[in-house]
This record gives sequence, structure tokens and C-alpha cells, in this order.
Amino acid sequence: MMSRTYWIAFLLALIGLAPWVGVQAQSGTPVIRSFTVDQVPELVPGTELVFRVGGSAGGSLQLDIDGVASPLGLTETSAGMYAGAYTISIRDKVRHDSRVLATLRLDGRQTTVALSQTLLTAEAHARASAPAPVPVQISRIETRNTGALTGGHVISFIVDATPGGLAMVSLDGGKSTIPLTEERTGRYIGRYTVKTRDQFSDATLAQFSLVLADKTMRAAKPLGSGAVTPVAQAAPVEPAPAPACDGCGVVVSVNTVKVKGKPNYVGAIAGGVAGAALGNQVGKGDGRTLATVLGAVGGAVAGREVEKQVRSDTRYDLTVKLDNGTTRVVSYDANPGLAVGTKVRFDG
Repeated sequence: MMSRTYWIAFLLALIGLAPWVGVQAQSGTPVIRSFTVDQVPELVPGTELVFRVGGSAGGSLQLDIDGVASPLGLTETSAGMYAGAYTISIRDKVRHDSRVLATLRLDGRQTTVALSQTLLTAEAHARASAPAPVPVQISRIETRNTGALTGGHVISFIVDATPGGLAMVSLDGGKSTIPLTEERTGRYIGRYTVKTRDQFSDATLAQFSLVLADKTMRAAKPLGSGAVTPVAQAAPVEPAPAPACDGCGVVVSVNTVKVKGKPNYVGAIAGGVAGAALGNQVGKGDGRTLATVLGAVGGAVAGREVEKQVRSDTRYDLTVKLDNGTTRVVSYDANPGLAVGTKVRFDG
């Protein structure tokens, strides 16, 4: 009997507590379970950033984006799911490393979570976060010597320049190169003992160079003792290679073939070949200039030169290896006058 009474009292107590427990769960601190953004390739005016947050239902969610003056409110699209978009304006200063905070408020309590993703795609973020290139410069050069610039005397070089580079000084037009050691950040030093064969004077120029990554800076100073602030210049940029010539090549063989009857091949007069090579007549070039194989009209000089042989019973097969790797064979009923090794260009 006592046991039954005890269990009834226990159940009644639970029933009485149930509403209170429910209120406590509903009024607890809200939870944010997920926070994502659709990553974009660039952060420029007009770019739309789409955010999604999953968390406690029935709350009010707000985003704070570094570089944006006003907060962005997200709409609860379904129970516990919040979404919204923000379009970057010309007034905003959103960067690749801008922090984004999501704050969920519910029943007087709030939770704030930072976005763990980057706003940019991985590739774009890597480019944006790469360190800015370090300017390569030589700011000061000093030379010292122990006396006259004659055999046995020592010349000291002190160079202030961008740290972390490879510095050196050249004398006698590069015949003597002295590496400089970075003794402390941005300070390079080196020494050279004058040889008896050296012909130095205070006016002799020492050429200094500093290499850092893919950049090279150069500056010069006379060997006379003293310090200068040089006007350093970047190493000259190599000119771009000339565009490929699709019709250019070199003669690799000229074969003579005996034929029967009247020849009926591409004749020189018909425009198969012209020996005019930048001023040289047919057969008189030296192989170092460019002969031109014309397509339709040979030209008066070429015509006169080959007309004498047009009735020959000999055929000439000219094989040309083009710059693009292909081979072209042209047959003529007159000697084109082009030797093996001659550079040619097909115009037709």
C-alpha cells in the first residue's frame, strides 16, 4: 500500500514539473549549428554574397560583415533555417579577409558565431592573400680602400639594399666578381685585394647587382672612397621572340630527275619559284639570305634567268623543311638556283 502511494506521488510530481521543464528548454540559449556562404571569385561592386545559417527555430538572425556599414538580416525560410543575400556596393570595403559574424537572438538571449569559410574561392583567396612583391632597390653604396689602388691594397664594399637578395660587385667589365655577404638585414659587405695586374683608379667603375626572386637591380659607383645614393635601374627586359613564320623553311635537298617528253611541271616562268632574295638574283645568293618562293608571279628578273632552261628535259625537285616541322616538295622544269641550306619563304 505504501509502495503504491509512493509511485502515485512521484508521478504527480513529474506532471507538475513538466511545464516548467518545457519553459526552460524554450528559453535556453539559442544554438547556431551551421553557417555557410556561396564563395565567389572576386569581391567587387555588384557581387552577390549568399549566406545560410542553421540553428534554433523562431529566432532573429543578423549578420555583421567587416567593410559593410549596416547589418544584414536573414529570413527564416523554414524551421531553424535562415538565408539571405547581400550585394556589394561601391561604398563597401569588403576584403578577402573580412570577418562575418552571425548573431541569433531568441527570447532575450543570443549566440554569435564567426564564418569559418572565406568569402572568396580557394584559388581567388590564395591570390588575394599572397604577399605583395618586395621592391628591389639599392639605396646606398660605399667603397673604402687602404691606400692607392695598387697591388696588395684592399677595397671594401658596403651596400645597403633590399634584404634577402643575392648581391655582388663586378670589376674590370666582369673579369672579377666579388660576392657580397648580408652581414645584417639589408647590409651587404665584401672585400677585394688588388692584384698587380689590375689597372684601377679612383674613376674605375664598380658594377653592383642585386638579385631577388626574378628581379635584378644594378647600380654603379667609382672605386674612389666615399658613399653615394645611386639611381638603380632594373635589368633590361629581354625582347619577345619574333612571331613564327608559317611559310618559312630551309632547303634540305635539290634532286635532278631526267624525264621523257616535254616537261609539264611547275615552271619558273609560271610562278613556281623566284630567286630574288632580298636583292639577290636567282642562283647568285650565298645561302644566308631569305629567298622567296612566290605563288603566282615570279617577277621579271626570275623569268629572264630561268627562261633559258624552260625547254630542258630535266626536272628539279626542291624539298623544303618548314619551321613548323612539315616538309614541302616543289618540282620545277628549270633549275631554281637554290642550294641546300638556303632559307626560303612560301608566299602562295
